[in-house]
Amino acid sequence: MPIDVSKMNMPELLKHVSELPAKDRAPALKAISNLIPTLKTILLYTYHKNVKLELPEGTPPYRQMETPENMGHNRLPKEMRKFQYFLPNNGLNAMKRERIFIEMLESLDPEEAKLVLMIKDKKITYKGITRKLVEEALPDLFIGEQQN
Repeated sequence: MPIDVSKMNMPELLKHVSELPAKDRAPALKAISNLIPTLKTILLYTYHKNVKLELPEGTPPYRQMETPENMGHNRLPKEMRKFQYFLPNNGLNAMKRERIFIEMLESLDPEEAKLVLMIKDKKITYKGITRKLVEEALPDLFIGEQQN
């Protein structure tokens, strides 16, 4: 029976891809990110060298959301629009930007909040989800990237 990815949250999608055999990961990542554009955005913010987030290093102090099972999940697609506030030249001072970031973390399911911290740190820690995999699956994501 095929898995319905439309009902999965972002951490579940990445975990699903990471559990596939290595040869199947790139095609699956491409297919899923074409169905769910938020996944493509997450991968762009994480792996594109030109995307820099103006947030301090480390994990900020925040209270994890306490929710019953299957409640409050999958809010990340809605919250991703706030990432524009974390980009350079957004007009916000550092304190306001960090407050928005902490409020976002506190509004998300704990697994989604962990993923947001991975995006900020530019390293997704799900097994096999690497820049190389993303380049193979979604080469168009890196068009215009300046080489360092």
